[in-house]
Amino acid sequence: MAEEPGLRNTAFASSLWQRGSIFITLLATITALVTGGGYLILERGRPFGVARKQPLPIPTPSPQLIPAVPRREVVGTFSARQTLADALAEHGLSKREIYRFVESARPVYDLGRVAAGKPYWLVFAPDGELHEFRYPVDDKRYLTVYRQKDTYVPVMKEFSYESRVEPVSGAIDNSLFMAVKDTGEQEQLALDLAAIFTWDIDFYADIQKGDSFRMLVEKEYLDGRFVKYGPILAANITNQGKAYTGFRFNGSDGTAGYYGPDGTALKKSFLKSPLKFGRITSTFSRARLHPVLKIVRPHLGVDYAAPTGTPVVAVGSGAVEFAGFSGGSGRMVRLRHAERYETLYLHLSRMAVHRGERVAQGDVIGYVGSSGLATGPHLDFRVLERGQYVNPTRVVFPPALPIPPERFSEFRAARDIFRTRLDGIIVSDGN
Repeated sequence: MAEEPGLRNTAFASSLWQRGSIFITLLATITALVTGGGYLILERGRPFGVARKQPLPIPTPSPQLIPAVPRREVVGTFSARQTLADALAEHGLSKREIYRFVESARPVYDLGRVAAGKPYWLVFAPDGELHEFRYPVDDKRYLTVYRQKDTYVPVMKEFSYESRVEPVSGAIDNSLFMAVKDTGEQEQLALDLAAIFTWDIDFYADIQKGDSFRMLVEKEYLDGRFVKYGPILAANITNQGKAYTGFRFNGSDGTAGYYGPDGTALKKSFLKSPLKFGRITSTFSRARLHPVLKIVRPHLGVDYAAPTGTPVVAVGSGAVEFAGFSGGSGRMVRLRHAERYETLYLHLSRMAVHRGERVAQGDVIGYVGSSGLATGPHLDFRVLERGQYVNPTRVVFPPALPIPPERFSEFRAARDIFRTRLDGIIVSDGN
């Protein structure tokens, strides 16, 4: 629901009008100091993402922008199933005026598409006339609609972010996810870091106490306050005494990827794990006591404990050979990949693919469950190489294309700059 916080954040209007016509600029001058400071438009992990809820930082106004006549400001958030018409009607606008307002904005943006949880900002003239409206469309743009005589003028504008490259580092006690959060960073950064090394490190099985990480990450700021993460430019994880390092660079196909110091692509044809985070509860074995049948038999895969409904992704691109119920294996998906491999995903609660379908690496193919012979929710993941079961944690999959020779000198120059900065980051043990 909307609230009326009073006259705050006096500079937001002036920052939004700075490129208008002379008339618009004059109009902004009149309204600049009545715009508010409680405009909460940024929240991490959502389409308009940011690390935390906070007032949108705005520049300090010039003294000459103080208006002679106060205006009423309203800052609110769209609730579930609430429309813009509902919000405007709450503030006294007639149906006819609301229709005229929405239709005036339609050539620039359809205001019938406002999203629950997003904020809106209104300024009313002393006579109750709607003078201005703002709405953040996404993390890059916002819509402003202002009144000009008897018409409404819509304008789509971009937020002006400042990019800073900052170091982040930490020691790992039990999980990368918690270690990154312990540094004061957001969970998204842990996911981004894990995605760089997901072809070499199984973040379920391989992480140990004493491992560490260092990275250089772009952060986006708006008027001095953190708003969102950009790409990680360079990163290092020390896992079980072995260092893994990656540098962001545009590869041979023109898209950005991560490469080792020698130019070898970190991306491989297969992921190390079909789940992002968790723990292994049972390893590959030729002789294991079955938890349900209570007999010794081979366990030809790796069991990952995870809550029911956790997404399971294809570790590599391929075709769905089977998707259905398979006795003790429960609901199962079997994928055939190029380069002599097949992968199986057992005990699913439900499947997201069908036989004959093509999937790409990272596509969700099902969800963790306990179907078939299972004591609880988990994923039994299996790999076949040339028809023979192999230990999924020990398979070495081929990498993608390396940096081409004609671009290696360019890569080396960028690598050396970031490596010097990366090497200078001191990892605290947290004590």
